[in-house]
Amino acid sequence: MIVTERENEGAGMPKPDFSKIYGKVREVNIGEDYKVRVVQIGEDLRVRKVSMGANGPGQWEMVSIGEKFKIRFVSIGEDFTVRFG
Repeated sequence: MIVTERENEGAGMPKPDFSKIYGKVREVNIGEDYKVRVVQIGEDLRVRKVSMGANGPGQWEMVSIGEKFKIRFVSIGEDFTVRFG
């Protein structure tokens, strides 16, 4: 898991370094690197799904194998929030 020195407000957990959360992503039900909640406003990271060449912050290429990191979409208890757009 990629983290910075910052702390989540009230949670005491390190907050992910959003500049490094990009690339090939696989959605899983267990064994995730990050728990992610999708929101419409107030996101931690704005994500754009791309078909190839996800080489910058917020660019995700959804894959079945060969992922850089794994995510699980949750309703509560997220590590961070995203908005797709």
